[in-house]
Order: sequence, then C-alpha cells, then structure tokens
Amino acid sequence: MSFETSPAYDRVLADDRNYHIVFLVVGGLFTVLLLLFCVFSWVRFRRARRHTFERRAYLGFGVTSLVLGLVMAVAVWANVTSVVDPRRTLSGTAFSPVGRRWLEAGRAELSPALQRAIDERLAWQRPKAVICAVLLVGLVTLTVLLWRSLLRRSAGRRLLVGAGVLSAAGCVLLMLMVIGNTEGALAPLTLTVIYG
Repeated sequence: MSFETSPAYDRVLADDRNYHIVFLVVGGLFTVLLLLFCVFSWVRFRRARRHTFERRAYLGFGVTSLVLGLVMAVAVWANVTSVVDPRRTLSGTAFSPVGRRWLEAGRAELSPALQRAIDERLAWQRPKAVICAVLLVGLVTLTVLLWRSLLRRSAGRRLLVGAGVLSAAGCVLLMLMVIGNTEGALAPLTLTVIYG
C-alpha cells in the first residue's frame, strides 16, 4: 500500500486544506483592504486639484493598491484550487525525513519525532505571526501619518516621500509575513512534513 492512500496522508491532506483556508481568510482580508484602498485613492484622486502632488500621490496609491490587490486575488484563487484538491497540490512533493517516516508508517497518530518537530515549529512560528501582525499595524499607522503629513506640506518633501515609499513597501513585506506565519501557526503539520 502506498502512503498516498494511508490515514497519515489523509491527515496531511486535511491539514494542507486548512493551510490554504487560512490563506483564503487572511489573504482575502488583505485583498479586500487593498481594493478598498484603491477605490478610496481613486475618489481622492478625482477630487484633488490638477497638477498637484496630492493628485499624483493618490494616483500612485490607486495604481499600486490595484496591482497588489490583483496579485493577491490571483494568489487567493490559486489557494481556492488547493482547498478544492489538496491531493493535486501535494502530488510530487518531496517530504522531510521525519515526515516521510511518519507517512510510510501510515498511521494517523503523529510519531513522537514528528510531534517534536511540530512543537519546535510552533515555538517560533506563533510568536513570529503575532510579532509580524503587531509590526504591520504599527507600520501601517506610521505610513498613514507620514503620507498625511506629506499631503499637507508644500515643500521639503523628498526625504519624507522616500520614507513614505519605504514604509509602504515594508507594509507589503509584513503583510506577506503575517499571511505566511499565520498559515504556519494554524496549520503546521503540512509544513513540518514537507520541511521538517
């Protein structure tokens, strides 16, 4: 009997499905927020006076949030297909030695070695998910304050624009880290079976 038809593999499939459901929820939330920010930016762009920094800034916000929102929508759709058919998602995947031994044993109960590996993963993945989420909230707040200040000023913007762009890029990076670490913290079995 192949391990692909065992209770252990069925458990990995269920965890993989949960992993992708977490992405659908968290990634879907960020996708909606990005698209709402695009609409907000478009409305502000239309209201701003022509040939002003404010108008260019809102155009930049709108285009960037639309592009990121569409990229996230594609990623969300890819995760929908993984929820629907996790067996296809995992086909051809190489497993870690501890994961392979557990899968070959075929029993759904976790081996002590695999349980230790999961516990080790969760020991750093959960705090990392929380820390990244807190940092994201803080950086989004800082970015909003920076850009509000920029939009009210008429001179001396170069340094602040650079800081605003870097902080916005940092928000995107932290958003991705929140998604990945939340997935790993809430559905650790698949990652542990694959990576150890």
